[in-house]
Parts: sequence; structure tokens; C-alpha cells
Amino acid sequence: MCLKSHKLIRMKCYRIVSNYCGARFGVRPPQRMEQCRRLLTNETQVTITNLTLRAARMFNDYHSCFQSHRERINDKCTEMLQNAIANRRIRATKVVRATMDSMKLLLRELPTLRVIHLVRDPRAVTLSRHRFNPSARGIYAERIQRKSGFRFAPEASLYCNHVTADIRSRLALEREFPSRIMWMRYEDVIDNPVQRFRDLYKLLDEPIPMKTLKQMENMASRGRKKNLTTKWQNILNFTDQIEIIHRCSDFFRLTGVSPDGLVSRYDGYDAQA
Repeated sequence: MCLKSHKLIRMKCYRIVSNYCGARFGVRPPQRMEQCRRLLTNETQVTITNLTLRAARMFNDYHSCFQSHRERINDKCTEMLQNAIANRRIRATKVVRATMDSMKLLLRELPTLRVIHLVRDPRAVTLSRHRFNPSARGIYAERIQRKSGFRFAPEASLYCNHVTADIRSRLALEREFPSRIMWMRYEDVIDNPVQRFRDLYKLLDEPIPMKTLKQMENMASRGRKKNLTTKWQNILNFTDQIEIIHRCSDFFRLTGVSPDGLVSRYDGYDAQA
């Protein structure tokens, strides 16, 4: 409410660099996306010396805008938000674009932090992005699609490249931070929400809130009725499916899930990075 009342919910700073970095994830080639990520986050040892003067000015303006926005939030709402968070024994946040590499520092600094890594079958992800609307698809992937002739495979490649990198990072983090990281498949949450919910709270070492468990069951039931985990089977043709399996072979190998959906090893799997 504080952010909304002070009109701080929508930060428009990213518009400054959207022409260079793309308006959303997947619009620019992977190399450009990685460069933008490092520049936007002010990553150590990253400079703007190799940018054109116009592009360098964009990133300088972005950081000035971001700093101004942060100062306004600190002035108006930060203390209120901190107090609200501090009064809760368990705090959760859903993060979509952060990488597993970024979890390493957090796991070191926050001993009570637990990380849940949720992944989904690339065929279902690709179909979801195509059926939602054009803004949910990577324009860069669509350019490749037109050249390759495949309708869904380029988008699946974009997703799998991102997720497999996270999986490899997570495997390394699990060795450094045992019992603090859990991975889940979206399909397992829909098919067996009660067991996955129990697994999650076992990770947290907390009692299971039955009211929340009931909500999870209801949501999973709606997902099963809509065939959210199997709809792709009736829409993707055989050629698309085979091409996605080929391009996402590392995804299936690292998750221990065969392309036909059979889980060869779910708990304590021994996939190697």
C-alpha cells in the first residue's frame, strides 16, 4: 500500500535501456543479454568502455534513475516494509529472472535461507509462451524460428539454455550448502501437491499449515482439470517434439527425467554437472 500510495510500484528506468537490451527477456541475442545483465547490475569489473557513447549514456542514465527511485523508496516506505517483514517468522519471495549463481552469496550471508528451484518441462513452457501472447515469446527466438522452419524448438532452446545453466550451478551449490536447496518439477507439484508440499516444509523444518495445504490442493486440482502438464502432447507435432528433445537433451539428463515423462531418480539423483 505504501508503494502504491506514493506511486512507486512501477519503476520506468528500464525503458531507458530497452532499445539496447530489448523490452523483455529473449528479445536480444544471448551475448547481448548477458552483457546487459552485467551492466544493469553493476557487476564487478564490468565497464562501459566498449559501448558506443550513446549506449554508455543510456546505462549511466539508467543507474541514475534507479538510484533516484531507490532513494524515494527508502524515504517513504523502506522502514515500514522492514518492520512488516521482521514481524514474520517465515518470509518467501518468488524470483523469476535471478540465476542460481546469484544465490551463492545469499546462502553464505543468510544461514536460515532455503532455496526452492522450480523447473518445468520445456515442451510445456514453450507451448505456454506461444499460447499466452506475443510478448511472452523471445523475439530473438522467433527470428531463429523463421530461419529454421521449426515453430517451437527455438523458444525451447532459449528456455533450456537458461535452465540447464541454473541446474549446473545448483548442483555445485548443493555440495557446498547441503540440505538447504530443493528442486521441484512443476509437473510433480500438479500431480502430487500434498507430497511436494510436505517436502517443502520438511526443508524449512516447519509444521505444515493445513489451510495453505488445502489451497495448494485446490490449485493443483484446477491445473489437472486444465491438463496443464500434458496439453503440449496434443498440440506439438511429432517433428517439434523430437527437435525439442534433441535441443534440450542436457535438461532431461540433468533432471533425471526421460523425455517420455518417467522419472528415473527424483530424490538424491546423481546427475553430474
